[in-house]
Amino acid sequence: MAIQYKYTPNFLGFTPKIVGRWTPVLAVWGGIVGVGAVYLLEPVPRVQNVILANIPVIGKYWIRSSDPNDTPF
Repeated sequence: MAIQYKYTPNFLGFTPKIVGRWTPVLAVWGGIVGVGAVYLLEPVPRVQNVILANIPVIGKYWIRSSDPNDTPF
């Protein structure tokens, strides 16, 4: 009896089974890295104005309403 070979589609060695198994893990790690980056960059004024101030519910926390002459930046 001859050996029956079966073709498994892959891209650079990654099969659909491997990709499906690793997708949730990498998504969780990506979310953790994103939250960590925002946490570490929170004091930067540009991050406050561009990213954090545009969050729908809690974005008003980072909007400064003081006189521009009173702030050092």
